[in-house]
Amino acid sequence: MYKVNIRTIKNTGKFIQMVENSRGSVFLKLPDETLCDLKQNAAALQMLQMINPKELWLDLFLTDVQDSYHFMAYMVGAGA
Repeated sequence: MYKVNIRTIKNTGKFIQMVENSRGSVFLKLPDETLCDLKQNAAALQMLQMINPKELWLDLFLTDVQDSYHFMAYMVGAGA
């Protein structure tokens, strides 16, 4: 798996679309150290819209290397 650290989500809709369109699974590491598959858990994915972007600290794990390029491009562009 490939680890991606997300520190800001400026465009939540674009972020959610990126997760939904990912080739592999996108796992979110939860505070209790378990992993939640965002592609399989629509409620968890929608909860990201409620997060305060100034307090954001997400650890994602991707199963497909191709998806890592999309997430990196998103982070460099700050979700524009």
